[in-house]
Amino acid sequence: MQCYSELTPPTAVSHSIALPLLSAQSNNLVVAKASLLQIFETKTITSEVDIPQASNLLSAKPNAHYDSRINDDEGLESSFLGGDAAFLKSDRAHNTKLVLVTEVSVSGTVTGLTRIKTKSTVSGGEALLVLFKDAKLSLLEWDPDRHDLRTISIHYYEQEDLQGSPWAPPLNDCVNFLAADPGSRCAALKFGSRNLAILPFKQADEEDIAMDDWDEELDGPRPVKQDLPSAVVNGISNIEDTPYSPSFVLRTSRLDPNLIHPIDLAFLHEYREPTFGILSSKLAPSAAVGRKDHLSFMVFNLDIQQASHTPILSVGGLPQDLFRVIAVPAPVGGALLVGANELIHIDQSGATNGVGVNPFTKQCTDFTLNDQSSLDLRLEGCSLDFISPETGQMLLFLSDGRLATLDFQVDGRRVSGLLLKLVGPESGGNIIPYRVSCLSRLGRSTIFAGSEEGDSVVFGWTRKQGQTSRRKPRPQDASLDSEDLEDEDLEDEDDLYADTSAVTQTANGTAAAKGGEVVFRIHDKLTSIAPIRDITYGKASFPSDEEEEQNQSGVRSNLQLVAAVGTGRAGSLAIMNREIQPKVVGRFEFPEARGVWTMNAQKPLPKSLQAEKGGAAVGNDYDPSAQYDRFMIVAKVDLDNYETSDVYALTAAGFESLTGTEFEPAAGFTVEAGMMANHRRIIQVLKSEVRIYDGGEMIGS
Repeated sequence: MQCYSELTPPTAVSHSIALPLLSAQSNNLVVAKASLLQIFETKTITSEVDIPQASNLLSAKPNAHYDSRINDDEGLESSFLGGDAAFLKSDRAHNTKLVLVTEVSVSGTVTGLTRIKTKSTVSGGEALLVLFKDAKLSLLEWDPDRHDLRTISIHYYEQEDLQGSPWAPPLNDCVNFLAADPGSRCAALKFGSRNLAILPFKQADEEDIAMDDWDEELDGPRPVKQDLPSAVVNGISNIEDTPYSPSFVLRTSRLDPNLIHPIDLAFLHEYREPTFGILSSKLAPSAAVGRKDHLSFMVFNLDIQQASHTPILSVGGLPQDLFRVIAVPAPVGGALLVGANELIHIDQSGATNGVGVNPFTKQCTDFTLNDQSSLDLRLEGCSLDFISPETGQMLLFLSDGRLATLDFQVDGRRVSGLLLKLVGPESGGNIIPYRVSCLSRLGRSTIFAGSEEGDSVVFGWTRKQGQTSRRKPRPQDASLDSEDLEDEDLEDEDDLYADTSAVTQTANGTAAAKGGEVVFRIHDKLTSIAPIRDITYGKASFPSDEEEEQNQSGVRSNLQLVAAVGTGRAGSLAIMNREIQPKVVGRFEFPEARGVWTMNAQKPLPKSLQAEKGGAAVGNDYDPSAQYDRFMIVAKVDLDNYETSDVYALTAAGFESLTGTEFEPAAGFTVEAGMMANHRRIIQVLKSEVRIYDGGEMIGS
């Protein structure tokens, strides 16, 4: 029995991850919207630079000297970019767009996503590990034959013996989180109060690594690799070579007796074996009790073959409001702990460096921190990701939508401090005026920001340069990333045109000094109507013009839903309809029509440009990509039940019937029609025949 109807699918993005899913070379984005998974491809397009937007992002000088180069004869300013840009042509920018591949409804609410590189997948890309609310893991891969996700395995951790304690809270009331090793050797799931499930994954070179230490003089002849015996029934083996090994569950108290209340964990970089750091407390966290600095950060090394662990580091006396662990890749390394009032970095030797970001820090902790309380930031609900992994520079989204950058001050191979800096509105610091739920890095200078309080966006950044950049021509090579070329051009021109002091600063500086101040701008958006605050319905307004009102009659719905959506500055009104509401520009009577298909077909090459065999073009000089014919196939049934299919050519004035082609109206009733081969072939499906056309000529039946 269906107790409700879903009027619209979920639109709020709670989790996201970027990975090569469709193939080994693809760049895909997977977003989770409650019980809906959407898979996107990223596409880079070139567009004109928005000059007004660019001028707003440049620092204004109130008492600027009058420059005749940027003013015309009447004294009007002719350039927004100043004298240095007066003689430059309009530039073009690279924008990253999202292209929806497919969406999949799943059974359950998604609470975690991570990427796993298994030894083999059907598509050649990586696998996707999905965590559901009730401690269930699903390992998925892309199936190119079905053009859909395929389930490799499902792992349940709802056994009664693990949740059998009478005083343990129900599984639904516990915070479950998922983390994966950077080398895809295993994944860890914390579920329940104190349970940690470890799921190992097989790697392609596991056996080779295990045999590297084999000494034939001491260990004897090297054993010959033998395939596992398997019974074959009807040509199908009953033993499947799974990409994972049997999982095992650890009680957190077995890792350490003081590890009673785990808060968060993350797998760390630069370790030979899977190593994770876990933030925990031996006391129940409570803001009502005056407890200070009772959290600890412990690092454990896992031996997934023996299902054992080894403690290698422990740091205690940490502030009580820490809630997240972020692994920092090389060359900085270590882990970053995020709290409501501070940020703390712990390196591999256990040395700590932190910064307090508001006046409450001194009241909440006695931990030694650098003072940046003048920023007056609140880090509850913030999101962080790296914008420069090479230098460790991070981007921080606050819960109110403000942006800040975090730089690690490195002295040799050690971190000597943290520096937090707000991004001003003139640099795009207010491009997202609401809280961000997840961040996923898509490219060298683009990040996807998912949100449950407004639209999810793809944004990118550039760095302000001291000198005007002049682009050098480069050959078109599909293997080169356009973002890499753009950054490479800017770095080369800085070396050529920058003054000596600027070059010296670049050589001695860190992330902030290397490329200048970061400027952010939005590339693409995913529309969201979440959260819905209130809803009502009403009649749609029609135009006052009688002819236009007549055209809209029977096409547009009479009732519409209006909802108040969004939060704070992202609030808006959303008008929802059950069907598409087209704007009718013309109305034509087809009483005998039973189906209509429209299509754009590329014009066939002239015979003089076709090769003798295969119909391939003899060169690349003739490009028909911009030349299309627009057709409309109409399936008709007249009063005598006689079935025909007519073909029309769509023109600016309307449409006209085509004659003199190999389309046969009397061939019968068209069931389906469409395009194939990159809009070069028209497919017409009749009741007893399928026909293929190249332009107006039939080439197969």
